Amino acid sequence: MKSWHRGFDTTIIGWVQRIPRSFDKLFVAVTHIGDPIAVVFIAAAVMGAALTSRSGPDLMFAALMIPLTLFVGAMLKQLFSRARPLSQHAYNLQLDTFSFPSGHSSGSMIAYGLLAYLSYIVIPSWYGIAGAVVLGVIPLLVGISRVYVGVHYPTDVVAGWLLGLLALAVIVLGIQPLS
Repeated sequence: MKSWHRGFDTTIIGWVQRIPRSFDKLFVAVTHIGDPIAVVFIAAAVMGAALTSRSGPDLMFAALMIPLTLFVGAMLKQLFSRARPLSQHAYNLQLDTFSFPSGHSSGSMIAYGLLAYLSYIVIPSWYGIAGAVVLGVIPLLVGISRVYVGVHYPTDVVAGWLLGLLALAVIVLGIQPLS
């Protein structure tokens, strides 16, 4: 198993390292879209919307799933205790957290995934679909940015995405806010 995930990580890192360094500022900006503060802001905005919606309790539950997902991810980091990649960017940030799973990836998947779902449900036109597609691409870009800036292995990102997708599935399949 370990040789498989090392091979996967090495292959994906090789692909990402082929991206020209002229994209550094863009990927640093993209990675900030998945920062916990941005994700918690989205949760707060959804909570605010829940206060005025007839689907308030379901929307409030959906909003609370965002910080809960971040918390579960933080607990998994402690459980797995995987060191971060040795990169200059990670060194400069003096990160003192573990690598697996990626919190930016899980947080952006649940937060922007929830917004994509709500966009699709609330805006009944091609605008809603377009909004859902744009919002749905954000977690993918955030995950790629985490590998690009050198603070996560690709398997960390995939695990983060899966954690976020699991939480999103609980919302969409379980409570279906605004349906």
